[in-house]
Amino acid sequence: MYHCPDCGAEIAFTDIDVRSDTMHCRSCGKRHSLKRQIQRDMAKRDLGEPPPGIKVRPAVVERGGAWSDLVLCPRRNLAMMLLCLWLGGITGYSIASCATHGDWAWAVLIAPFFMLGIFGLVFEIFGKRVLHLYAERGCYTVGLWRFQRNVEFALTSETYAFVDEHPETGLINQGMPVREICVETKGRSNTVFGRYLPSPVQEFFCACIARRAAGFPLSKVDGGRRGLGIKHPIAFGVLSIAVLWCFAYAFSESERIVVSDGKLVIVESQWWGRKVERTEIPIKDITYVELVMGGGGRTSNKHSHKLEIQGSGGRVLKRLTGYGREVSGYQIGLMEAIRCRPGTAFERERLPNLSTVFVGIFLLMPMALACSGLELVPTTRKAYGQSC
Repeated sequence: MYHCPDCGAEIAFTDIDVRSDTMHCRSCGKRHSLKRQIQRDMAKRDLGEPPPGIKVRPAVVERGGAWSDLVLCPRRNLAMMLLCLWLGGITGYSIASCATHGDWAWAVLIAPFFMLGIFGLVFEIFGKRVLHLYAERGCYTVGLWRFQRNVEFALTSETYAFVDEHPETGLINQGMPVREICVETKGRSNTVFGRYLPSPVQEFFCACIARRAAGFPLSKVDGGRRGLGIKHPIAFGVLSIAVLWCFAYAFSESERIVVSDGKLVIVESQWWGRKVERTEIPIKDITYVELVMGGGGRTSNKHSHKLEIQGSGGRVLKRLTGYGREVSGYQIGLMEAIRCRPGTAFERERLPNLSTVFVGIFLLMPMALACSGLELVPTTRKAYGQSC
């Protein structure tokens, strides 16, 4: 039930028009803004317990002697942190691999993606979203250090804030519901910000703006410790360990092929040298290096690549599997060192199980992120008062 701000008389629901944002007092005959009345009611209430991670610091002295109230909201989006960590890690390894083989053009081309991943990770860990409430204006800042974006709005007795929900009009996610903070001041254009803030944080920011606009002070409060928002922690933990195992297994296994001193030496190492298998084949026993694609028959796999070191009579002396497109280069290099141009130096090293990394990236990592239960699209729940 609402009351007239002038005479205090009770206003019936039949005298309230939400579309025109008016409520009519039959006692004094005046019309008032419904949104403004809702803001007055919100300002009279104590802010209560803020959302997890939120910190309110009132009367902070800024540079130049001005003061402001600060409402801080740290970032730390788990999904974005994992994505940036993956982007930085996989591109960093690609740069190191290209530089090792002398492909500096590719290394330079990949470098911006590496910097993007590292900057995104630092931004998600240390970045903040801060609401500054000065004497006559407000400012919403998001970013880190000099990489910040500021949104300013007037803060007077005619200012009120609410969470506006409307369908997305852009090409991406067109028609999807979008919630963002809208600050309205009489005689000024509306200011919109905070689209990607969680719904409780949006409501809390609106309550802080309403309280300061009505002349009520903010008190120093800290929200509880903000978690990572994991909905299914056991499933998320198991899948995350599986992702790490995929990376560890793939990058811990290596294979080195060397032709020297009349021998073909193959050293296969697993778990960073804890399990090593060394094979030495005299070059005089090798007749041909066969490139095999698919196993033949019904179980044939056209995408499998392997090398067979063959002896007399087509006997297979050693079979090497797990090759990609570079398998033909290995075949040519070995044949030149063994038969075509004996004595030619040949030494190659590779990671045979890089396909395991893609299992973790494209299968297990999306499942782990799904189990984290993060709100990528804000919900419509209301935690700090009704909004229009």
